[in-house]
Amino acid sequence: MIIEPFDIGNIDIVAAILDKMWSKDIFKGIKHSFELSREVVLNMFYDPELALQACDDDGKMQAVAFARMKKDVNTSKQWVENFLVDKDDDEREKVLEATGYLLRTESDLLDVMSEDSAKFSFLISYKRGYAKALQERLMQMLRARGVRWTYHITDSTCTWQYFPSHGFEKVHEELVEPFSSPGNPYFCYIFRKDIERACRETHS
Repeated sequence: MIIEPFDIGNIDIVAAILDKMWSKDIFKGIKHSFELSREVVLNMFYDPELALQACDDDGKMQAVAFARMKKDVNTSKQWVENFLVDKDDDEREKVLEATGYLLRTESDLLDVMSEDSAKFSFLISYKRGYAKALQERLMQMLRARGVRWTYHITDSTCTWQYFPSHGFEKVHEELVEPFSSPGNPYFCYIFRKDIERACRETHS
């Protein structure tokens, strides 16, 4: 496994994976969902120093992780406005519902984060063990910046069970009705982890 800075040239690969997952619920019915997925990923990319990818020895990318400090900002509202410029009324409504949810959860999380905390803004892996390696590397980097807690937002369409099984504490759970259907509820979760403790356990 090779861990290295994220190559922005891989953004379309990452966006395609996200689009495949979210087009079933959050982006359901949005005609330009890949374009929207790409913008979402770009807006989770805050700091190049806190954006990593894990590749096989042959260079094939298998996992991506981005982190951000609480003080970091992006242009979310502006890119939503730009995205909607040439969209019809039906798609505008669907996009605003989806992006409204993403912006609201981001705002809710920032409200509970202390100044000595950071957020994993994006984490996706196609190969077992690679996500954990990226998380551990990023937590070491955040610890060096004086960060105590890391937070991660995920949902029931992802393998959210990964987090409690790897030492994350669930601090929020919410049923999101607009993306739920009969027999298929959609839940949003927020997890957090003590970096100091995690780093001690990794090196013990």
